[in-house]
Order: sequence, then C-alpha cells, then structure tokens
Amino acid sequence: MVSKTVYGARDQESLYYGQSFFYHIVSMVVKIELEVRMAVKIVRVLNTNAVVSSDQEGRELIITGAGIGFKKKKGENLDEALADKTYYLESVDDSRRLQEVVKEISEEYLEIVSRIVKTAREEGLKVRDSLYVTLTDHINSAVDRYRENIALKNMMKLEIRKFYPKEYEIGLRAVQWIQEQNDENLGEDEAAFIAMHIVSAELGSGSNVDVNKITKLINAVLQIVRIHFKIEFNEKSISYERFLTHLKFFATRVFDNTIYQDSMQEIYKVLIEENEYAYSGVRKIVEYIEKQYSYKLTIDERLYLLIHIKRILDEQSE
Repeated sequence: MVSKTVYGARDQESLYYGQSFFYHIVSMVVKIELEVRMAVKIVRVLNTNAVVSSDQEGRELIITGAGIGFKKKKGENLDEALADKTYYLESVDDSRRLQEVVKEISEEYLEIVSRIVKTAREEGLKVRDSLYVTLTDHINSAVDRYRENIALKNMMKLEIRKFYPKEYEIGLRAVQWIQEQNDENLGEDEAAFIAMHIVSAELGSGSNVDVNKITKLINAVLQIVRIHFKIEFNEKSISYERFLTHLKFFATRVFDNTIYQDSMQEIYKVLIEENEYAYSGVRKIVEYIEKQYSYKLTIDERLYLLIHIKRILDEQSE
C-alpha cells in the first residue's frame, strides 16, 4: 500500500510561501553573482564624458555618456547607468586613433559621425571604420573654423555633388544634424567635404590618392564618352550610377597602380566583335589613361568599361 501525504489548506499555504521564499533567496544570490561577474571595469579615461572599457573577449570599447569619466580612474567599475553610446572598431589601430581624437573633442561629434556611418551603410556604401577617426576630427575642426568666421570653399563641390550623389546627400544631412546640435550651419561646401571623407572611406585607407584626383579622372572619362558618342547622360539612371561606381574604383586602381584581373580573356574577343561601336569609346579611354597616367589597362579593365558603356548606349537608344 502506497502512503500518501495529504496537506490541509493551511499546510499548503505554508508550503507555498516557504517555496516562494526559497526561490526568492536563490534568485537574489544568482543576481548578486551575475552583477559581480558582469561588473564593467574602466580600462582608460578619455575625458569627463568618455572612457574605454573592454568586453568579455578583451576587445576595447569606447563608451560615452554625461559624466561617465568624471573623477574616475583605470580599474574602477563603470557606472553603466551613465552609459549612453558604445563604439567598437575592428581595427585596433583605428580604435586607438579614435581614442586620441575623442580625448580632445566633444563626444557629440562622434555621435554625429556614428549617424553618418550608419546612414552610409544603410545606403549600400561600404565605408570602413577609419571614417570614425577622420571625420570626427574633421567635423571638430570645421566647427572651430566656423566659430572663428573662417570659411573654406570647396572647389570640387559641383563635381562631388554630380559624381557622388549618395555621399553628398549624406553630407547635407550631416550638416543639418550639426545645425540641430549646435545651431551652426556649416553650409553646402562642408557637405561636400564630408562627402569626400565618405568616398575616401569607401576606397580604403591604403589608397595613395586623394578624392580630388579621382574626381578629375572620372570627369575626364565621362567627357570622353559623352563627346565620342555625342550623348548626354541620364544621371538618374541605374546604368549611369553603376558606371560611376565602377569608375570610382577604377580610378583608385589607376593611381595605386594596381592590376585588376578576373580571367575574362576568353569572352573578350567575342564581346569586342559584337560591340565594336561601344568598344571604340573604350579605345579612347585607354589612350587617354595611358598617355595621362602611364597606366596600361588590362583586358579585364577594358571589358568592364565596355560592359558599362554598352549599357549606357543601350539606354540611350530606348
């Protein structure tokens, strides 16, 4: 016979509260252990409103927030209630460079650059983390110049707006964000400067060329195509946008003297024979680049130019 314990109503109530109290104590102990284990230490104090910490994998994080670094020292616990923004850069060098910049500036500029980077990537622009460093420092200097009534004209503004429309639009937004933050309108020239920084971050920090040179080469190639084929570009078309994107990286390879090969030699002759008219424009570009920049275009480079020019011409005939 199996014995069975039967609890009365009062006994059941006592058992319920006893179990609840036990679980409450256990949860408190677990919570305390987690808080101790997860306490965030300060690795470096950058300024009153910015510190450096690290995650569980030892990666350095820049954490900003009003007063987060006030009277704090290395090794002390971070007051997470004061943390507002956290920044992580994959490159250790970029992270250290950004830390040096943040030491000397207001963290609000870093927040604006974070919005710029986020917007650029949402627009499909593959910008590198180095943009955090270069653009944060640039915006800080631009605001300082504005306050001292020093205006810099961007002589490439029209070309930047024309050849890098996405980057320029983000630059305009950035100027608006700065105005909302500080009530200081840096203007369209500054929007173009910001766009140039975005373009540089797309092309890579290892590039030996500045955006001005790249822009001039792009302009020259477009002029060759426009004059040779007697056409006007539809600057809102997908084909034109893709052509600009290709020319941007093509120009970087020219100045970096980088050889681009993609094993497309087999279809090269066939495409030339089928698209002789479009290829006549490629020949003009090849002659110009070799004469002006002493850069010999590979078969692959010529083929990609042919493909883009063919798309432009097909679009014109529709």
